[in-house]
Amino acid sequence: MVVVVCLFATLMGRLWFLQVAEANVPAIQQVTSQGLETVYIPAPRGDIFSRNGALLAGNHIEQVVEVQPDAVTEHPAIVGELAAVLDTSVKQVKAALDNPQYSPYQPVPVATGVPASVALSISENQKLLPGVTVTAAPVRYYPYGSLTANIVGYVTQITGKEYSAVKGQICAKGVPCYTTTSEVGQAGVEASMEQYLRGVPGREVLDVNAQGQVLGVASYTPPVAGDNIVLSISLADQKAAMTALADWTKVARTQLGVTSGHNYRSTGAAMVVENPHNGQLLALATYPDYNDNNFVGGISYKKWAYYNNPTNNYPLEDRPISWAGATGSTFKLITATAALDFGVRSPYYMYNDTGGITVGGQFFRDNAGVAAGPVDLQTALTISDDAYFYSLGYDLWKLWAGGKGHPEYLQKIAAEYGLGNLSGVQLPGESYGIVPSQQVFNREHQQYPKAYPHPYFEPGQEIQEAIGQGQDEVTPLQLADAYSAFANGGTLYVPRIALAVEKQGTNARPNGKIVKLYTPQVKDRVQMPSATDQAIMTSGFEGVTSNPQGTAYGAFTRFPLSRIPVAGKTGTAQVGPNFSQVGWPAYVQNTSVFTSFAPASAPRFVVDAFFAQSGYGACAAAPAVVQEYYTLFGLAKHGLPATVTSTPPPGC
Repeated sequence: MVVVVCLFATLMGRLWFLQVAEANVPAIQQVTSQGLETVYIPAPRGDIFSRNGALLAGNHIEQVVEVQPDAVTEHPAIVGELAAVLDTSVKQVKAALDNPQYSPYQPVPVATGVPASVALSISENQKLLPGVTVTAAPVRYYPYGSLTANIVGYVTQITGKEYSAVKGQICAKGVPCYTTTSEVGQAGVEASMEQYLRGVPGREVLDVNAQGQVLGVASYTPPVAGDNIVLSISLADQKAAMTALADWTKVARTQLGVTSGHNYRSTGAAMVVENPHNGQLLALATYPDYNDNNFVGGISYKKWAYYNNPTNNYPLEDRPISWAGATGSTFKLITATAALDFGVRSPYYMYNDTGGITVGGQFFRDNAGVAAGPVDLQTALTISDDAYFYSLGYDLWKLWAGGKGHPEYLQKIAAEYGLGNLSGVQLPGESYGIVPSQQVFNREHQQYPKAYPHPYFEPGQEIQEAIGQGQDEVTPLQLADAYSAFANGGTLYVPRIALAVEKQGTNARPNGKIVKLYTPQVKDRVQMPSATDQAIMTSGFEGVTSNPQGTAYGAFTRFPLSRIPVAGKTGTAQVGPNFSQVGWPAYVQNTSVFTSFAPASAPRFVVDAFFAQSGYGACAAAPAVVQEYYTLFGLAKHGLPATVTSTPPPGC
């Protein structure tokens, strides 16, 4: 028995030595391996900067709780334990773990931005939470939040529909641009400059056995960070514009509407600040606004419902580019240009305003309701004389009806100024707007013959068009582009929001290595009247702010016009009850519009503002623009006059 036991023990020892101690480990792995699995690692998005180097969008490191899927399979109790540590529900943890967009071979994030106490609790309870780790990961953030949200935008995890549209894009050899867990821009520059900001994902090839367990890393390629974007936006000018919109919305809501008998609702506002010599946008403000940080890590149902509730006036709407509304008398720039171009009238001709004009038995009343008497073009612009421009519209119609020259004079000049067409700005969601034409009227007649009984231009249609009270709809940006073209002598530029794309730097700013530089781009040339006639028009616009009879004189009484002359034009855009905001009574309230350029003789800035349901152009939009000029010309450091931000100008 002793001999048998010894021989058996020797045999077992030899078998152990050959099969275990002498085993070839890679061979065992090859036998038990299921194969290689590839996991893609998200690339840090590029940063977004203002023209002065202020960080508008970047990445900061946050604590992220991740769970290895196979650990949950082996230890189901992890879900309940983790929910308790995170102070959340089991349902929410399960929902995160069941996200089909994540590979079963990569950790699934279940919580982002956890406090240090939670991270410590997880590390101290690894026996209860196997497969649960806390890692440091880059997370998108927006330092200025609502101040620049409509420009910068936000990112969210890619949806199935979005992924289907881009899954074939390759960013590097064998590396797709997007995976099912990628974050993509959904608004603003985050969306329009996505191709530069996204970067190139990293790649990790894992050796996996038949049970789905990771045995090791076969190869690793690190991600490449996205490029940085430098914007034309000036943070100081943007802040001043946003403040002006909020201030004058509050003031407007305290004022009684003349035509409605109710206080103005002032449901939304926009402001644009543009360099007329190259199309660079210095400010693009909207009100009400939203905070793009609310979208980081997924927006809550409550906040999403708030942003999309009509009674909150749609904070997600980027009004400077997407809000197409009536122009009011600011359209008189187009009418004056057309009349001078086509020789309808000399700028020196004295037209006798008797309070309105009668055409075809219909009386078109001057908005002021009084006869201004003899007025020339310069005076007509200064006092915004409707009768004068009614007559220009009628004379232009008679030229068309007589078959002379271009059939649509106002429409031709409006198109050259960029109205009723996309500007080409590097932002998503821009509206076309509309300038009614023969084609438009024909289409409307075919679709709605009772509402539009005449499939051609009636004189009354062109008469209303001449003062901006037709079917015109333009965005605040289009109007700023038009006045920029006039201010610079006739060049319509494509407005620019991005100045350059630069390589990711190691500091908090771009390192100066330019990937793409955006230079001024000419969109069109306006057929301008003579230099003398342009000077007369400029004098008329300047009188709007400096002449006691000017429609915006009250708004500029405290502004140093002797040092910085401002040329401008008010607009009071009349709208019908069908434009009424959801949830409000259907009474009519006008849109307050003001556009301008300064200094008048050598323009550096074009500034315009739109205030929906806020009354006369001189009473909300004009004083808001005045407030912006205090910052643009460095006057704000001396303090704003009390009348700038407290009460409407005299006459309102």
